[in-house]
Amino acid sequence: MSSFLDFPPDTMGLMKLSKLFPGVPEAYRGVEVRGLAWDSRRVRPGDLFFALPGGRYDGHDFIPQAVRRGAAAVVGERPLAGLPIPYVRVENARRALAQAAAAFYGHPTRRLTTIGVTGTNGKTTVVHLLGQLLPGCETLTTVRVEEEGLSCVTTPEAPDLHRIAACALEQGKRYFAFEASSIGLAQYRVDGVRLSCAVFTGLSRDHLDFHGTMENYLSAKLRLFEMLPPAGWAVANVEDPQADRALAASQGRPLTYGIGHGDVRAEEVQAEGFGTRFLLVTPGGKAEISLPFPGRHNLLNALAAAAVAWALGISPQKIAHRLSKASLPPGRCERFKAEKGPEVIVDYAHSPDALKAMLEALRPLARRLVVVFGAAGESDRGKRPLMGEVVGKLADFAVITSDNPKSEDPQAIAGEIAQGLGEGGYEIELDRKRAIRLALAAAGPGDIVLIAGKGHERFQLTQNGRKPHSDRTFLLSQGLTPLA
Repeated sequence: MSSFLDFPPDTMGLMKLSKLFPGVPEAYRGVEVRGLAWDSRRVRPGDLFFALPGGRYDGHDFIPQAVRRGAAAVVGERPLAGLPIPYVRVENARRALAQAAAAFYGHPTRRLTTIGVTGTNGKTTVVHLLGQLLPGCETLTTVRVEEEGLSCVTTPEAPDLHRIAACALEQGKRYFAFEASSIGLAQYRVDGVRLSCAVFTGLSRDHLDFHGTMENYLSAKLRLFEMLPPAGWAVANVEDPQADRALAASQGRPLTYGIGHGDVRAEEVQAEGFGTRFLLVTPGGKAEISLPFPGRHNLLNALAAAAVAWALGISPQKIAHRLSKASLPPGRCERFKAEKGPEVIVDYAHSPDALKAMLEALRPLARRLVVVFGAAGESDRGKRPLMGEVVGKLADFAVITSDNPKSEDPQAIAGEIAQGLGEGGYEIELDRKRAIRLALAAAGPGDIVLIAGKGHERFQLTQNGRKPHSDRTFLLSQGLTPLA
């Protein structure tokens, strides 16, 4: 895992501590900083170490290790004395890290058209589509964060975010689109970013283990809109009840999207097999689009990306042409086919609303609909029976299995999910590979098997640590063929 920062070798240099913290004492002003670190195990000589408070660990407890590894200085919140290196005390170490990261990398988002996307569902898909709609657009999604081993699940720590933006600028990119998670926003990882567009895809139950209440969850999302300058665009899904709150939180120019209504909208919508045909209507004109993936939720994701593209000067005709050839991210509605057997869909859906949207998209296409799913451990327990209830209503048969149980008992998680499923119509098989085999055996030609929850992920997080597992790779090992 990368928890320290390297500028690209051709532009890497030292920075005075006083450039990052102008108010430091005179004795500290000449200290040179080589990089920024927040994991004491990853500190290198010359790094500025940030002692971040956390739920399980407190970075202040690891300052001695950072000093031993050669940190040039330390930033923290506690009153400390007697350190052999400079110590900068701040009110909020996370916010200080974000502001320092922006300065260390030269405030790259001030020179890029930067788009932040927030909402319970759809963030990854919207950012991925923006990468296909906007020429020269750097994208930072959950998929990329995990593939590159960055610092956090969805929105990385601020130094990774600004480093990637700086690299994009060095490479001549014009746009930078990233996912802004509620936890990332609550932890100030996005502070120091200058936004051109903020996008709100909607709000439904998730992450209450962290936020506590839906109001706190929404407030974290709204921080993205509070950061938007008056010249920016505030883009919101008009179908979500909280759209008005998002727009009201912003000083930017409002732009709504939706199906049948909104500034940017879809009209004359028709399902066409595994796709959707519709008329894109914008304030600047209309264009017909054949979207190559199904579902109302994916149509809304496409409209979100289209709204941003239109706001940034892309014509409706170019938007239509590019969306008609667009692809979804890995592990999002990804199709496989078993010879003389069912079609199989791998999808990241791991909340009640996301599961409902995916199942409603597949229901008209399937003779029978079979679902393999679980729920993450150390996460919002209240959503588990709700996920079971959704599957019970929309699927013909379900196999409850392990997702990422982490330190929790997988059997207990499965039992909580089963409370929502009621009687019959499901089995519990905690081994995920065996669960997938069971679902494949229960389905035939014309049926669809949805394997939900992990999508692009390549590991399972269990009581025994991280073990390799990919739903996509396992399907290939079982002889299934990917479908375009």
